[in-house]
Amino acid sequence: MVKYTVRVPGDARRHFPPRTGYHAPVTLSRRTLFAAFVSAALLTPATDLRAQDTTIYARPLREDPREAGIRAQAEFEKFRRMNLPRFDGRRPRDCQERVGRFCYWYDEKQMELSKEEPQVAQARERLIALLDSIGRLQPGDNWVNGQRVRYLLESGRSADALEVGRSCTSSGWWCDAITGLALHELRRYAEAEASFGKVLAAMGTRDRCTWRDLTPYLDDDTRRQYNRHSCGEPEREAFEARVWWFARTRYGLDGNDSRTEHFARLTYVELLRNAPSAHMFGFDESERELLIRFGWPRGWAQDGSVRVEPGEGPREPWQRVNVISEEAVPAYRFIPPSEVLNSPATSDSTDWAVQLPPVVARYHPAYASHLLMLEHQEALFRRGDTALVVLAYDVSKVPGIEGAKLDGALVLTPGQAPAARATVRKDVPARGTLTARAPWGPLLMSAEIEAESASTLVRARYGIRPPYAMGARVSLSDLLFYAPYGEFPTTVEEVLPHALPTQKVRSGQPLGVYWEAYNTNPAGERMKINLTVVPETEESGFLARTSRALRLSRDAQPVSVGAEDLSARGSRISPRALQLDISTLKPGDYLVQLEIDIAGQYVIRADRRIVVTGP
Repeated sequence: MVKYTVRVPGDARRHFPPRTGYHAPVTLSRRTLFAAFVSAALLTPATDLRAQDTTIYARPLREDPREAGIRAQAEFEKFRRMNLPRFDGRRPRDCQERVGRFCYWYDEKQMELSKEEPQVAQARERLIALLDSIGRLQPGDNWVNGQRVRYLLESGRSADALEVGRSCTSSGWWCDAITGLALHELRRYAEAEASFGKVLAAMGTRDRCTWRDLTPYLDDDTRRQYNRHSCGEPEREAFEARVWWFARTRYGLDGNDSRTEHFARLTYVELLRNAPSAHMFGFDESERELLIRFGWPRGWAQDGSVRVEPGEGPREPWQRVNVISEEAVPAYRFIPPSEVLNSPATSDSTDWAVQLPPVVARYHPAYASHLLMLEHQEALFRRGDTALVVLAYDVSKVPGIEGAKLDGALVLTPGQAPAARATVRKDVPARGTLTARAPWGPLLMSAEIEAESASTLVRARYGIRPPYAMGARVSLSDLLFYAPYGEFPTTVEEVLPHALPTQKVRSGQPLGVYWEAYNTNPAGERMKINLTVVPETEESGFLARTSRALRLSRDAQPVSVGAEDLSARGSRISPRALQLDISTLKPGDYLVQLEIDIAGQYVIRADRRIVVTGP
């Protein structure tokens, strides 16, 4: 669970005075005020906020409508603070991170979000009713509209919050900002992007630079690169575009939800800047930093281990409550580390680990409450200057998505460009294949299967590149494993229905291996083929594995198939397939290595790891 807390200082006494709003008060007649507020239930100050009930204004009001809203909001926040559920869970001895007066720690396994007391939810609905009444009187008041959106989102009424944003009539960018916030919470990310785009276009240069700033999210190395250029420079804007493109949890999604989350947090900062919250002492830079880096709180609790007693500090009971706020979990690393951003096509799956330290900022995508590793097999094939990537996958055994509607995406990104070639499909089967094309060369691949109804995303993301063959005329594709079906395939399309969705194979079953050789002589040339399976060593890196595999293949050769062959006639692509009997292999990790010897060039190789399980 994500939490942060503030200890109440012994001499602290601070209330929430009414703040200056965006528009001048509107003077209304006493009759109009009475009609507007007679049905609005507000909290009335009482000695014991925990036991107090609510009353209804049944008399003409002489105060400005917004001032009535400010007073009602302050009373609600006091009432909320005194009726928060108690947190008696385990707290870390030391803060994972201290930000000003706050102690932050992350522990998603400890507990779920604290359940709100029913009387608090009822009190918030009465406050919303009052703010709605004021909003109908003053549709151009930014403060009123903002607080309506804030409490509607707290209540889970995102669609109603969107209506508030769209009915907002004030000038400037505020209406577009709260509309974008509501759209983001509704998971309508492309529309949210468009709305926040209007916000940036309407802002002055200084505010726009503040809203575009990525500094709070970046690790030290990335921040140094980012700060080489000033706001407004094309290089900085290109850097920001690349960061937000790669930061997305799901590349196959319509819209960039990571970027709209960033703007949604900035909008929420404005909601709290002129209003009280469950925390005391007003909204300061420490709370702003926490909100920007980790998102706004989705729940609160009283800290059962710390309490300021009467006489030690503030006299009012609601001021003696130490509050823990809780963000939505699980929350993943928001921005990838610098080494990934600098060279995504050479990254491996470990580099994309969502909890890889240091975690500077976190984000909980609502569609990925469960982010799991995808069981799959991928292979890269060449078609002229284009790469064809084949992916076979299986999510049939993923818990919680049985019978769910699945969407699939295979996204390929060349180099560092914030652009991609993607195959996105609706209603994909639980076990199947996806293919996509991109420019030939090193690529970043993101394979994604989503079950929206289960808030589950099953993903594989890492860099892929062709087998090493620098300076050689003939080169190889990746190896693609398949279940033998009585014939030897002659095209990759023939293999797809039989491709294994995993690199785990049973020792009692035969293993089919398909590959392609490129730029072979169309008149036909001799090829000496050797396919060997050897135990994989602990040594890392292609050259180390190759060296070890060659030595083992000479020493042990637990499984080896050799053949003399002629390249395909009339074509510069020679597709080939062999079948291996791996029944003699013990369970463990192995390297399947293909070697092709063609006269006039060095031996070319391709290898792929397999995990052999029991029969």
